[in-house]
Amino acid sequence: MKYTIQENVQIVVALLKKYFIRHIVISPGGTNIPFVQAVQDDSFFKCYSVVDERSAMYFAIGLYLETGEVVATSCTSAQATRNYIPGLTEAFYKHVPIVAITTSKLECFLYQEYMQAPEQCSLPCDCVKKSFDLPPVVDDNTRMLCISRTRNALLELNHNVPGPIQLNLRIADNQQGKYLEIDLPEIEKVNRYMCWDKWDTENLDKAKILIVIGEHRVFSQKEQESLEAFCECYNAVVYSNHLSNFSGKYSIKGNLLLECGYISILDPDIVITIGGQTGDYPLFFALNSRKNFKHWRVSEGGEYVDTYGKLNKIFECPTEFFFNRLKQSKSICNHTYYQEWIHAQNRLDKTIELPFSNLWVAQNLSKRIPKNSIMNFAILNSLRCWNYFDLPSNVKCFSNVAAFGIDGCNSMLFGESVLTKELCFIVTGDLAFFYDMNVLGIRNINNNIRILLINNNGGAEFRYMTRNWIDKFDVDNFVAAMGHNGIAKGWSQDCNFEYLTAKTKEEFIENSKKFVGYNPKPIIFEVFTDSNIEVEALNLFLSHNSLHKNTAHIKKIIKKVIGQKKIELVKKIIR
Repeated sequence: MKYTIQENVQIVVALLKKYFIRHIVISPGGTNIPFVQAVQDDSFFKCYSVVDERSAMYFAIGLYLETGEVVATSCTSAQATRNYIPGLTEAFYKHVPIVAITTSKLECFLYQEYMQAPEQCSLPCDCVKKSFDLPPVVDDNTRMLCISRTRNALLELNHNVPGPIQLNLRIADNQQGKYLEIDLPEIEKVNRYMCWDKWDTENLDKAKILIVIGEHRVFSQKEQESLEAFCECYNAVVYSNHLSNFSGKYSIKGNLLLECGYISILDPDIVITIGGQTGDYPLFFALNSRKNFKHWRVSEGGEYVDTYGKLNKIFECPTEFFFNRLKQSKSICNHTYYQEWIHAQNRLDKTIELPFSNLWVAQNLSKRIPKNSIMNFAILNSLRCWNYFDLPSNVKCFSNVAAFGIDGCNSMLFGESVLTKELCFIVTGDLAFFYDMNVLGIRNINNNIRILLINNNGGAEFRYMTRNWIDKFDVDNFVAAMGHNGIAKGWSQDCNFEYLTAKTKEEFIENSKKFVGYNPKPIIFEVFTDSNIEVEALNLFLSHNSLHKNTAHIKKIIKKVIGQKKIELVKKIIR
């Protein structure tokens, strides 16, 4: 069958079929020709022609009232979308799920006196539940954007309270009339399940399951028990970092493993995500590089969250309910996937001698943080370095990763500190600290505050992320903002903090004893490092633990012991 070459239209048509939306009320026009041509020639769809868009929307409501099925409509650009407003308002308050598929000119023509190009996505808030704008597909980014927005839109039709949504297709005039004999793209349907639905969880018994916990408050006993009971029944591993605040059975702090390439031998079949943002770039890049897994999202809000581009199912329910519903009366596996993670983790060497840096500080201080403390991390470099090393299981950890900005790192810690007598730590860099330094002057400051300020004279994170092309342009002046004058001593002492400092490993070890102990005053511990050495330390640590290096080393030993003939057999074992 012939379809328009405009891929955003192909995506919408393909997903209408996946979600079994077959009734389409069409009003005539020019801009919507690519869509109309596709559906009128496809026997799956039942099309109805209504010239007046005002009548067309009410006609669609009538179809729904008679059939109980979702109905789609199609109109051209310009005033046509405006004429949908009365009927969409009725559908909104009547809770009728209608897909209003509007079409418009490209974004570059908005407000440029181009023909038939008014703003199409400005419908009143009580006309549609949500509007979704679909640009032309020009690369992988826009392709995924169109797929994600279309699936999200069609799921939203009956989410909680049913109602109309808008799908706005941006149509390129210079591609009108261009059609090819092609198949529609094969796009997987995403299903949303409520507590009362029958859940499709087939193949769970046979799958390698990776449960990813994003930032989360400390788990209640019931939440932890339900998660661990689920893991007892399935071949599952719980991936967590410090912000997950989870360290139960079958959990792995896997940040360093993924940073060092181990996802290639730890491939999951199903990834179940709970909690919020992970703040975990190694996890994102690792999973984003894999192709053959399904992503199940569990949340009480049922939001469409497709972090890794593999979303398959959404379970709108509390996590405790999800795990309790799926757990079985007895274990049905020998937990081989968890053992694979443990064996991989045992290959790592976190004791390597490092130069004086944020990473070295994390390596040495993490094991001395008192039990029951609260730990906060400024984003990026501090969070990354400390995620590589274990903390006592009852230390609570937080970071501003939901919106992932430099703001308020100190302030959030101070808010946590006023209602507890436990020590409250933050690890922060100089840019983040000075950005939020005014909070040191407020009244509600307890002596349990401990600020570990890694002053490397700028944004070492940006030097690290540009390490492979730093010679191509100047990074220091404006990207990493190096060379701003300032140390914390004067301001901290004026605000009645005790000030400690270190420029060497020996000074740090000596002063850290006071830093992690009782003190009548809150403490700022300013540690001066070199940004070049910060990058060097990370490179050294990661290269020392890389999968490629470890695998090569193991193969070398095996070859020496058993000879070349059996090496192919051993390669399979290593994989």
